[in-house]
Amino acid sequence: MLTRNSIEGKVAIVTGASKGIGKAIAGVFAKSGAKVVLAARTRKVVEQVAYDLKETGADVLAIPTDVTNVDAVQSLITETLDVYQRLDILINNAGAGVFGNVIDYDHTDWDTVINSNLKGVFLCSKFALPHLIADGGGQIINVLSIAAKVPFPASGAYCAAKAGALALTKVLAAEVRQQNVRVTAVLPGSVESPFWDDIPEHPDFDKMLKPEHIADAILSVCQQPDSMVTEEIVVMPPLGIL
Repeated sequence: MLTRNSIEGKVAIVTGASKGIGKAIAGVFAKSGAKVVLAARTRKVVEQVAYDLKETGADVLAIPTDVTNVDAVQSLITETLDVYQRLDILINNAGAGVFGNVIDYDHTDWDTVINSNLKGVFLCSKFALPHLIADGGGQIINVLSIAAKVPFPASGAYCAAKAGALALTKVLAAEVRQQNVRVTAVLPGSVESPFWDDIPEHPDFDKMLKPEHIADAILSVCQQPDSMVTEEIVVMPPLGIL
């Protein structure tokens, strides 16, 4: 029988960790003994999540971060290393969605969606990689969306950003596999989360995945033996695309 890896004691950065999927990932990883760095834009919210996890005995650190800002991302990596002296896992989960038909879509919204979902993955990966490689390897998990592969009306920017991030994930996997860095794309279907707060028409929440479904899937990938890599995983509700 193959021996699964333990993430106990490993240092993991989770972006978009203040709510939804990111918050669930942080909780599952902390419960499994990882040292978790929670990165999100809103200081008050991310620090409250960190406080709640610390109350359970978890070893966590909150670092307010805008993943689209070069200086902020560099500070995220630097502060993580200052506190924990290493980095083992980067989970790129931060992202935003603004929806509308192309003909009516505001160009500033386009920039927001592309930057948060694609540029953020690039920046965090770029500045984390030297340290993952220096420590002998590690993992990058990019939480994307089924929208990376399936076109949805009124979702031009979101689909384009997620498709670009999937392509970037594949490129990263090819570039760093020889350095023992395993890169995985996770493509969830509809997940019940605050993502839908500003979208009045959405699928039935009762039919959606829960954030914990995605968190558990990512934990499973990170526990896989070093002798294998899962490069892409699609996690869908039982009824498929809703």
